[in-house]
Amino acid sequence: MRCRLARTITLVFLIGGAASALPLWAADLKPKSRMEIMRGLIAEYATVKAPLPRGEKGLFLKADDAEIDQENLRKQITAEGTAVPPNVLIQITDIVFRDKEIAFEINGGGRKKTKWYEHVEVGTGYGTTPIARNDNRGTPTGSTVTLVFTKKLQDMTVAEVKEFLAPVLDFTPVTPMQAITAPVPPEFRAAIEEKRAAEGMDRDMVIAALGQPTRKVRETVDGVEQEDWIYGTPPLRTVFVRFEGEVVVSIEEHSGGVTGESQPPLMTDPRDSR
Repeated sequence: MRCRLARTITLVFLIGGAASALPLWAADLKPKSRMEIMRGLIAEYATVKAPLPRGEKGLFLKADDAEIDQENLRKQITAEGTAVPPNVLIQITDIVFRDKEIAFEINGGGRKKTKWYEHVEVGTGYGTTPIARNDNRGTPTGSTVTLVFTKKLQDMTVAEVKEFLAPVLDFTPVTPMQAITAPVPPEFRAAIEEKRAAEGMDRDMVIAALGQPTRKVRETVDGVEQEDWIYGTPPLRTVFVRFEGEVVVSIEEHSGGVTGESQPPLMTDPRDSR
């Protein structure tokens, strides 16, 4: 009995020592790195070097040898069509981490997104009716770029991810005006240059003028879906940009008595009057 116990203990130590010698978990993509990649790349603009197909699959890029899966790309474009042609400015709108892949959603992605209430049906007896119409207004116009690794995701930085994506995406900095592919009316162009939002702008114009909001709040008022983009945090200067659909309908600014601006230095020492 003692001999068997001794062999068991020895085996445990040997296995434990071997496991500690192999940095299996130390090399995996850490949660902190994931957050930094998401913060550094979501809402980032880039210029596409290769055509991106429509549909849910998108383009696959082999990270280890920096090669596009050309055969799959041709099949996707033939079957689904082109979502984004080369030399067009795009925006990364979401990132999904998988075991051996990182998927980058481009311009909203190629999957049709529905509202929760579009899946609800009401009725009595044996018949039910959807409460929302099923039309084509939600047709996706984006795509996906998926980085494919041969092994489990290793720890990496934002700069390293950009290097992996270099065969497909060029992250050379652009000006806010270059980030908008659609024509911009002169009055909105002036507002963007002055870094302010204006009624009638779309979401891309607001992002070009003010950047990404601090947070977003969505609600339905009298059957109309509204979304507030909030810039800043009270009591400092805070700007509320309200959208109905894709268009800005109102802008409110609140300072709460504190603007966050620095005050000019005192010319005299207030203690001198005592």
